[in-house]
Amino acid sequence: MEGEDDETEEEAVDRIRGEISDRYDTDMQVIAQLQNTLEDLNIPRIMIDASRKPKVVFYSLCQQLRSITDFRMSLFSQCLAVRARQANEMLARGYKQSSRFGRWDPVELEQGCAIQPYQAPGRLTYPVVFRAHTYFMSSLENRQKFMDNPLHYLKLASPPPVVPVKLAIVGPPKSGKTMLARRLERDHGIVCLSAGEAVRQFMVEFPTSNLTKEMDTHLKAGVTLPDALVVEALEAIMLSQRCQTRGYVLDGYPNTIEQVKLMTELCIIPVQIIELTLSAKEVHWRGTADRHSPDRSLPLHDSAPILDVRLSSYKRNIDVVRSHYQKEHRNWNILEGNRSKWWLNDKCAQLMNEQLKTAQHYLEKRTVGDAASIFGLCVSPDECKNRLGEFSHFCPVSLATKHELVDCSFETTMKFTAEYRARYYKLAGQKEMDMFLAEAHKYVSPTAPHMLPDSLPKYVTKAEVKQMFPKELAFRGYCPVTYVLGHKRYEALTPGSRDHVVLYDDEVFSMLDDKTMEMFLRQPWKYNRTPLPLSFLLLE
Repeated sequence: MEGEDDETEEEAVDRIRGEISDRYDTDMQVIAQLQNTLEDLNIPRIMIDASRKPKVVFYSLCQQLRSITDFRMSLFSQCLAVRARQANEMLARGYKQSSRFGRWDPVELEQGCAIQPYQAPGRLTYPVVFRAHTYFMSSLENRQKFMDNPLHYLKLASPPPVVPVKLAIVGPPKSGKTMLARRLERDHGIVCLSAGEAVRQFMVEFPTSNLTKEMDTHLKAGVTLPDALVVEALEAIMLSQRCQTRGYVLDGYPNTIEQVKLMTELCIIPVQIIELTLSAKEVHWRGTADRHSPDRSLPLHDSAPILDVRLSSYKRNIDVVRSHYQKEHRNWNILEGNRSKWWLNDKCAQLMNEQLKTAQHYLEKRTVGDAASIFGLCVSPDECKNRLGEFSHFCPVSLATKHELVDCSFETTMKFTAEYRARYYKLAGQKEMDMFLAEAHKYVSPTAPHMLPDSLPKYVTKAEVKQMFPKELAFRGYCPVTYVLGHKRYEALTPGSRDHVVLYDDEVFSMLDDKTMEMFLRQPWKYNRTPLPLSFLLLE
């Protein structure tokens, strides 16, 4: 009887298969009911092939859940992508409102872009409607990023103030100045201006002005227009709304120091100047290629002799122009003209972005009344000198914290110069710069713990010492710094050097070396009233 009740292996296999099949059918029915319920509730489902390797299944699961995990805060937010025409109509009729970003792209703002997207007829834009506001994106990729997580971008700070681009591109003939300027005009909406275009545009827009009549007289006489007239026309064209809002790029101008001076008198100072370098061999090679180009319909003045004349004139004048801008405004950038046009365009866009970031940060700090760095704003040394605050070229932070006079007049790059309450202050280093920018009111009058003394130490050369004859050296010609450092002992008396002489409080002091002279210049009141030892006076 026991043998008849025993289950064979085949029967056990069939039974287990049947149980698994029944359980599978039951689970699939439950899953189907659950899927119907989720579809009724508009809850999405994820399908993953579990027959693959576990790590592949896990990766696929993470990718599918990324929209939920990474964009959790915007899980129940819904955006609507619309066309530009529809967005503008909704804004015009009052159905939707413009966001606080205006025409700025929030995605590009997060990426650090300081150039406002250029929106004009014929250029594609990608608006998104979210709640009661309309947002404008500059690309499909940015629109998708915004729609995936709109609440993340709404937490961003408001866009910075719009600052116009002020750029100039110079270089030898055939270096690609015009092509690069036109490309920047197309991509960013800035106005491309050359000397000839500015003159022609001015004569068309203002045909009855005295300047137009004067230029017309020179042109009919067949002579070159004076630089003064060209710069005046350039200034008038730059007053247009587009130049004042988007900015401009000067194509091949200025070329001479006279043009630079005329532009500076009219306050036309490009914030960034890009010089494209190109060898003479490459200039002639490009000239030959252009002359034989099938796209050329009219002859131009680019024969080999003319290119030689233009190249010689450029080399004769560019060194003076370059040294002027490097010394006065520190805004000269040199790029290789034989690089690809895409590389040059990206590099120029990067320089423009850095310039606008600096200007925008400066304006934001000025608006709230905080101190701001003026590094990169093309402030000339003369302007900086005329607007120095009550501490002149001495560091107010070092004077307040260490009670030391730190002379910053040798620092000419203005990397550590800040503006506060319309005055300029020079700082000793990055640490002092950060402290001043954080709490500028603590280091200037009337809350500064130490003000600049009336009498300041001054280094005196050998020639100046001879002119002071018969004035005697104070402290009998010994170094007061080494004496104080030596605990005012007789053995610490060291004769000073005639190469290290300082005038302070109408007295002349001689120091041992550069180190002791620097210590005296920083804290002269610590050493100038030190009396000589009594033993020395008795021996004398």
